[in-house]
Amino acid sequence: MRNTVVVTIVGTVLNMVMTILAAYPLSRRRLLGRNALLMMITVTMLFVAGIIPNFILIKTLGLINSYWAVWLPGLISTYNMFVMKTFMEGLPEEIEESAAMDGAGDWRILMQIFIPLYKPILAALSLFYAVSW
Repeated sequence: MRNTVVVTIVGTVLNMVMTILAAYPLSRRRLLGRNALLMMITVTMLFVAGIIPNFILIKTLGLINSYWAVWLPGLISTYNMFVMKTFMEGLPEEIEESAAMDGAGDWRILMQIFIPLYKPILAALSLFYAVSW
């Protein structure tokens, strides 16, 4: 029971952190090479490596018999990242511009302004990730 709880809670938190860190910059139009990055990420949805390459990767990294062997291969869901990116694009860019004019950096804008506005999508995706574990 303890392993299930640890894997689910820590896995969900790691998934959400990685999803936010991937979706936020991709939702900003000022990111250079945004379309190329989105295309490369989309390709990962179409072609999956499979279980044997995943095992070889985990073995090579020395993660056999560790929690990271469970968390690392599923660290981010491309589909959920696109869902979050689409939600983030729906918020007005003027919020970010006004915070930047007040002297806030990218991290402060993300953590203090946007994260509270993302509560609905964070709740939905957290549920999706928790159930998938």
